[in-house]
Amino acid sequence: MQRAPWFRFRILAVAVAAITSQPAIADTACGKPMTLAQKVQRARDILEIQNVASLHEYYHNAWRHRDEYLNIWAQKTPGVTWTNNTDKCVGAQSLWKFYVEGAEQMPTAGVMAYHMLTTPVIEVAGDGQSAQGIWMSFGNVGGPLGGEGKAMAAWTQEKYAMDFVKEDGQWKIWHLRTYVDFYSPTDRSWMDSSANLAAPAPPPLPAAPGAKLEATIKEEPGASFEMAEPDEKGNYYEGYSIKRVPTLAPALPQPYCSFSETTPY
Repeated sequence: MQRAPWFRFRILAVAVAAITSQPAIADTACGKPMTLAQKVQRARDILEIQNVASLHEYYHNAWRHRDEYLNIWAQKTPGVTWTNNTDKCVGAQSLWKFYVEGAEQMPTAGVMAYHMLTTPVIEVAGDGQSAQGIWMSFGNVGGPLGGEGKAMAAWTQEKYAMDFVKEDGQWKIWHLRTYVDFYSPTDRSWMDSSANLAAPAPPPLPAAPGAKLEATIKEEPGASFEMAEPDEKGNYYEGYSIKRVPTLAPALPQPYCSFSETTPY
C-alpha cells in the first residue's frame, strides 16, 4: 500500500527529532572544528583501539603473553606499566620479566583466563597520538592458580583502564590497569570477604594499646609476582566489600588534546 505524502513527511520528522535529541558528540580536536577526514580517522581509531584491547584478552586466554607483548604493546615509547589492585611493574624490562618470562615459568595445563570486555568508553586525543579507554569485564578463571599446585575455579569481576599510544601508525597498549572487584571460588559468594580474594584486607591488630593501625595490602590473585618482584606495591584499588560504598573508578576518560594534559591510568 502506497503511503500518503503527509505520512512519509511525518516519519521523516520523527526520525529527525530522534537524531537531534541525542547527546551531542564532540566534533572538535584541540579546540578546532574537525574536518570530515579527521572525523573518519577518529572513528577508525576507536575501532582499532577496541580491537587491540580485545586482542589482549585473546592472547591472555591462550597464555601467549610473549606474542601479545611483541604485537600489541608499545615498543618505542618509554614508560609502559601494568598495575592491578596491589602491584605495579614499570618499564619494558620489568613488564617482560613478569608478564612474559614469569608467565612462561608457570604450569599452563588447564589454565583458563576468560575476561569479557564490555561497555567501552574510548577517548582519542585531539592530536590523534594517544587515547584512553575503560571497560567492564566479567570472567571466569581456572587452573593451577590456587597455590601449592592446587587447581581453582573462580568468578572474577573487574574493570580495565588503558592508555594507548600510536607507533608507526598502529595503536599499542602503553599502560594497562585492572580494578578487581571480586575474585571468588565458584562454590562461594563474593559477598563473603573471606572468599573474595580481592576484598580489602582487615587491618592488623595493634601491637600494643594505643598503637597506630596500619592498612594491610591483600595480595590480588590471578597475576602473581612470584617470578618477579613488582616495582611498586600499594593499595591502588579496594575490591568489593559489603561495607564499602561504590566509587567511580577508574576515572572516566575526558576529552584532551595531548597526553600531557591528562592523568595516566
